[in-house]
Amino acid sequence: MNFIDSLLRGHYEEWRLAETGLGAEWATVLITPQFTTSRHVVGLVFTAGARRPSLVVKVPRCPGDNEGVQREADMLRQLSTRSGGQVTGIPRVVATLDVGERTALVETALTGAPLDPHRVAADLPGAVALGVDFVGALPCTRTGPENQDWYERTVERPLEALASLLPRDAEVPALVQRTHDLLSPLRRSTLPAVFEHADLSHPNLLVCPDGRLQVMDWERASLYGVPGHDLVFYLQYLSESADMAFSRVAQLAAFDKAFGPSGWALEPLREHLVLREVDPDLLPLLVIATWARSASTLAYRLASEDNPAPGSNHLRTAVLEDRDFWLWRHVVAAGQN
Repeated sequence: MNFIDSLLRGHYEEWRLAETGLGAEWATVLITPQFTTSRHVVGLVFTAGARRPSLVVKVPRCPGDNEGVQREADMLRQLSTRSGGQVTGIPRVVATLDVGERTALVETALTGAPLDPHRVAADLPGAVALGVDFVGALPCTRTGPENQDWYERTVERPLEALASLLPRDAEVPALVQRTHDLLSPLRRSTLPAVFEHADLSHPNLLVCPDGRLQVMDWERASLYGVPGHDLVFYLQYLSESADMAFSRVAQLAAFDKAFGPSGWALEPLREHLVLREVDPDLLPLLVIATWARSASTLAYRLASEDNPAPGSNHLRTAVLEDRDFWLWRHVVAAGQN
């Protein structure tokens, strides 16, 4: 019996696991995602004989690295409460438990079909509609007047953290400064805060049998995010998938096809900003802000996980070779032209 099985066996009645569909006998499959920033061992728990899991259990790889699972649990609970349970297609938190130096997160499993690149390419308009509906259902969490510190909190501080992690890199501070210069009109704008997932791409996306989008992995979520961020991120994933764009050069070309002049992603994004009561003329600046924020968050997560010295080659390579960094650099260059 592994750690996860022992944990579930000891709390089967207390956590009312039978109500999740988990029978008295089960099998657990342990997986370790191979992404650079993956911080957890994940257990998929199947009732004996079942083809789909009933539960997902996440446990930090490293003792004490509990921020990710704790954040995911908090965000899912907050989302359920603030939406009045109206946001569907998300896991339900069953329990969290501190075991030694690790926090284990137990949540219900999502069991739809992956919204992978091949499925996107087969029906791009359908995939667009799925994401527009899901992101549009995420609640606003602050009105504009209540959200006056939004730029400092969501853009300025993360970019400062990125620059401090790579103090000897000449490109990053210059890119940060150019970004602030371009975003000056956005900084002066009043924006509401929205619930934000921040990583709407494969493999976090599933489609359930009734056609609704299901979204997992909420450890990067924010209670007070920026309007449009999730949809920009999602539409870029769709554009890359539609063209099977896996190289960095191809991904930049996919961006230009979606967000360049007459890009196909501009209209659904404009409509979403209108829904959020945000001036659609701010669209180009919100696209820049999306990739600046995403790149800086990646750097912070890498530093939190590996604790390298600021400016280490490992950290520099991980940041400068990341897709989001390339997109950030690309949109800033386009914004200056």
